[in-house]
Amino acid sequence: MTHWLTHRLPLLALGLLCLAGTIQPASALDPRKALTQYVHTVWRTDDGLPQNSVTKILQTRDGFLWVGTQAGLARFDGVRFTTFDHTNTPVFRDDFISDLVEDRHGTLWIATWSDGAFTYRDGRFARVAGIGSRSGMRLAVAADDSIWIGGHDGLRKVRNGVVIKAYTMKDGLLSNEIRGIVVDKDRSVWFGSLAGLHRLGDGKIQTFTSKDGLPNNEVTSLFKTADGVLWVKTRNADIARWSHGRFEPWNIEGVAGGTVRDVLVDRDANFWLASGSEGLLRHRERRTSRFDAADGLSSDAATCMYEDRDGNLWVGTNAGGLNRFRDGSFTTYAKEEGLSADQTTSVLQDRAGDIWVSAIDGLNQFHGNGIRNLRSTDKRLDTWSMWEGRGPALLVGTSSNGVLELKDGKLARKFSARQGVPAYHVSGILSDDADSIWVATRGGGLAQIAGAKTTLFTRAQGLNSDSLYALADAGDGSLWIGSDNGLNRLKDGRIGNHSKTGNLAGAVVISLYQDSRRALWIGTFGRGLFRLENSRLTQYTTHQGLRDDTVNSIVEDASGNLWVGTDHVIARLPRQGLDAVAAGSLASLTPTVFGKADGMKSAETTGGTHPSAWRARDGRLWFPTNRGVVVVDPSQPSFPVAAPRARIEQMFADEASVDNAQAVSLPAGTRRLEIHYTAPNLSSPERTQFRYRLDGFDDEWVQGGTQRVANYTNLSPGHYSFRVSARIENGAWDPQEATLGFDLAPQFWQTWWFRLLCALAALSVIWAIYRLRVGWLHARAAVMEERQRIGSEIHDSLAQGLSGIIFQTEAALLSMPPGIASTRVVSARELAKSSLDDARYSVWELSPPVLDQKDLSESIPSMARQLTHGQVDDLEINFSGKAWATRPEANHHLVMITQEAISNAIQHGHARKIVIRLAYEANGLHLSVADNGVGFTPVAAVSTRERGYGMRNMRHRAAALGGTLDFFSEPGEGTRISLRVPRAGKLEKAWRLLLGKSIARVEA
Repeated sequence: MTHWLTHRLPLLALGLLCLAGTIQPASALDPRKALTQYVHTVWRTDDGLPQNSVTKILQTRDGFLWVGTQAGLARFDGVRFTTFDHTNTPVFRDDFISDLVEDRHGTLWIATWSDGAFTYRDGRFARVAGIGSRSGMRLAVAADDSIWIGGHDGLRKVRNGVVIKAYTMKDGLLSNEIRGIVVDKDRSVWFGSLAGLHRLGDGKIQTFTSKDGLPNNEVTSLFKTADGVLWVKTRNADIARWSHGRFEPWNIEGVAGGTVRDVLVDRDANFWLASGSEGLLRHRERRTSRFDAADGLSSDAATCMYEDRDGNLWVGTNAGGLNRFRDGSFTTYAKEEGLSADQTTSVLQDRAGDIWVSAIDGLNQFHGNGIRNLRSTDKRLDTWSMWEGRGPALLVGTSSNGVLELKDGKLARKFSARQGVPAYHVSGILSDDADSIWVATRGGGLAQIAGAKTTLFTRAQGLNSDSLYALADAGDGSLWIGSDNGLNRLKDGRIGNHSKTGNLAGAVVISLYQDSRRALWIGTFGRGLFRLENSRLTQYTTHQGLRDDTVNSIVEDASGNLWVGTDHVIARLPRQGLDAVAAGSLASLTPTVFGKADGMKSAETTGGTHPSAWRARDGRLWFPTNRGVVVVDPSQPSFPVAAPRARIEQMFADEASVDNAQAVSLPAGTRRLEIHYTAPNLSSPERTQFRYRLDGFDDEWVQGGTQRVANYTNLSPGHYSFRVSARIENGAWDPQEATLGFDLAPQFWQTWWFRLLCALAALSVIWAIYRLRVGWLHARAAVMEERQRIGSEIHDSLAQGLSGIIFQTEAALLSMPPGIASTRVVSARELAKSSLDDARYSVWELSPPVLDQKDLSESIPSMARQLTHGQVDDLEINFSGKAWATRPEANHHLVMITQEAISNAIQHGHARKIVIRLAYEANGLHLSVADNGVGFTPVAAVSTRERGYGMRNMRHRAAALGGTLDFFSEPGEGTRISLRVPRAGKLEKAWRLLLGKSIARVEA
């Protein structure tokens, strides 16, 4: 048996569900929402707050939120806290912050419990002169831009940092201990004390006590709301307000006024109270709602409140930290707002305009000013799908009771196994233009109910699977069917398979939606989103910009954008981007994503049911989730759309903090640079994106995403300018950039004068090398010229003289008979010939003609053949290995060594066969000359005078080549010389070249 239970939503919220029309932009927290429907966030010491007891909250004009605590002051940009206390701010001795105000010049004034007052401007703190340790506990900005400061010794007025007026009991105060200061619209000043209330105006002090209507003489705090009303709180008593020249008690039924610590009236006239024992209270239209620790408030002891420029409400607590309440783009309705259960499964709007939500324990109707629940009294009513046919009844699919019908407020079984509907989980219901009812089940296939006839479609009839998850009316008399094995289309009783091939084959299809352009959108489990349009299938996954590849629900908004629910977020996909990706002109989408920070209690949507999302007639979109049903107005985002202003907070050079409040000059040798920046955004900091650029290093903007630090290493000396700007996700960049210029000093070797000296030194070295080279060339030319002269002299004088002697002796022999005389002449002739040969060898050595333009493969054979012509019977010359270039000087030495070896073999060894071998090896060059002459004893031969200087010269030339010369000879066994010359390395060749050495290693 079932019955209706009506849940009147607490306070105001669910009675004003915005079902009547589109939500208009609100400048404060939407009063039509329950307190539990606001996005609530808590920060404690674990999140960077200096201490969990919050005493004061204030937003300055630069966008930062300042939070005073009992153990320090914190500046908050929406993401991180920057703490100021006695450990890092020398001017502070007492960290207990008692009050905060900002003057019209942007200077922050700070009052402490026992250390006077301070100011903060342009990154610097300063103590207010003339304010004693217990004299600066309360602050207020005067109409003339001066500051009122009150404490334990009266009231003082400060202008330009100087106390210009002081008021104490001598001037008519009831007590010197000031507890609160408020400046009225008429420029008068109200201030409370331990003995009563004062009003200072036109130079006169007026006092008020319990005789004038105050609940108690001991005033603990004063509040002035935006509507100009003065509220007075006294110790252990209710609140009184100043009205029409007198004080009136202001009591809220059920609220203990004595526990109220702060009062605030927001810009929408909602009346908020911070209670020291009941948490946060909101009073509107004679209704009071509470939000306490049981609802998630960080502590029931609320101490102070503040409404920022975005309309967010900030609540400080005692020992509980800081709380923020803000409107989210989404509004959530869960069990605490009146739903029958948190886990919702499907949603639709009926013809009457009511929204229906199925849940795992009951059915819910949003009607009028509340939510009605339909539950079963005897067992759990597990509803999963819904549909409204042509009649007035609502069809409801269940997990085990088939299809129910809700008619005239009563639930009754409509279709079950008796009517041919498989006894399985009903995942979707749909009716067509022919009045057929289609029922999809998870395991039993699809049932068509037309009047009294039921037709069953299963795998036997062509379905890919009997486990069905999604349905969609194609609008042409056909039906789209999603299962755990792809996509089918049923038309005229025939089933077609639209997932035989491609990425859709075998996919688990859990959502289907046909948009206004008749394109079919297919949501899958783990394979992303597909679009089937004009027989063309396009796939969108995380590679194309989706945040999740499981798409549980799909719906189109009035602008044609697609909204998809996933396991982690709800995303808005711009139609233009979807089309561009399908056309191939865009690689990736740029979705706008929504999650718990936007008002959802869970961002995991429900899939595999029908309908899994709904667009209501007012344009709002509804999605079932694991924690309630959520609704969003696509035309009214609740997060700021204007770009926040970027600001540079701090610079670190090699991990040391740099004071960037003045011109920055970094020391030489700075290697690592870290620049922290931010853009205060107290509503949706997670949507703030940054880009930055270091002029002088970066050629273009660096996309920083959501990170708030830029790192640079090993910058060159010079002047740099760091620029950063911010935007809201996917929005326009703020044209006003935050900039920070700095200079990086050079090391001494990076200075211009050092580089100039180095250049001059290099030029000097080059000049010296040039002069050395020129000198060597001149010397070499002189030597070559002298050698040529000596060779010519020998040729023209000695050689010619010897030739003459030979000619004369030859002539004498022709006319002389044989005998002793002729024998002498023959001896003289032979001696002359020998001397002529020696002279020719000397000329050859001084200027060998065969080396002029020939390499070793030509010069050695040419020289050898000339020397041995007519002298030996056999001359053998062999070359091996791959030849590589050799220097001319080296060629000369090699030819001369070979020539000397041949000469020795002919003249002294009387050889008849000479073998010359030259081998080009990887590590050097090997030359050997062997003969079959008489040989000699090598040790004795070194000093044998008859061999002259030949062997000594050969060793000298070998040493000049850097080689090793060895002699192998035995008497009667001939002689072999062996020369090994290594190849020079690059460094050695460069060095020898710079030194201008004429005799170099063998390699060119």
